[in-house]
Amino acid sequence: MAYEVNSPLGPIHTSVTVARAVQDLGDQVPMYVIEDSSATTASLKQYNSLDDVQNDYDVDSLLYKHANAAFNGINPPQSILVLTVVPEDSYVSPVSITLDSSILTGTVGTTLKITPTVLPATTTDKTVSAVSGDTSVATISPNTDGSFSIELKAAGHATLTFKTGVNDEIITTASVSVAAPNIPVSGVTLNKTTLTGTAGGTDTLVANVAPNNATNKDVTWSSSDNSVLTVDDAGKVTYLKAGTANVIAKTIDGSFTATATATVNAES
Repeated sequence: MAYEVNSPLGPIHTSVTVARAVQDLGDQVPMYVIEDSSATTASLKQYNSLDDVQNDYDVDSLLYKHANAAFNGINPPQSILVLTVVPEDSYVSPVSITLDSSILTGTVGTTLKITPTVLPATTTDKTVSAVSGDTSVATISPNTDGSFSIELKAAGHATLTFKTGVNDEIITTASVSVAAPNIPVSGVTLNKTTLTGTAGGTDTLVANVAPNNATNKDVTWSSSDNSVLTVDDAGKVTYLKAGTANVIAKTIDGSFTATATATVNAES
């Protein structure tokens, strides 16, 4: 396929994005090259009629006049091509990407937000793409304001990679650590609610924290009268002298309590 090219004056930024696949247009297809300082990337577009051109360009524009001459001239082409380019002196390449946070943490089921910034501030095209290194742990998707939402899927770690530049050559990363969801304690019971023993003897209580899969099942133990009995961190009760005292188990999460009443008899 041969092209008739009308080239602009001066240097141009030549990275081209084809708007859509260009069909085989025959042997002679005029292609017009125009500079657009407002464009961020070059693009190639096909026009099949003068009306198509008028949809994008004013009738007084130089391009429209050229297209009019082509479509209404001798042996008019089936189509024309317009290559829009960015003037080289107006295109500012990205140098780096910064993130508002490079280390993120959260629990399964929550959504985090991260915002990349392309530098310098005058960069022509600030488009950033992002991918997750482990989508089973965390997924990432763009928002309309330039930020990204991170959905935390499962406990683990993932690396988020951000890229920009004509060839995605500017790269930075962030790490995400995802913890299992917190399951709160709903209550606690003891394996015994009453105890009977003799001074000098021992007994053991077991605290059953609900639900069984609660995140923090730790409890603290205490005695209502340490002169009658004591209890250690494992729930072991030591009887000291005759009397009555309560043994209390209290959950760290939620401060739920359960009590066993102990009756201590004197040594025989």
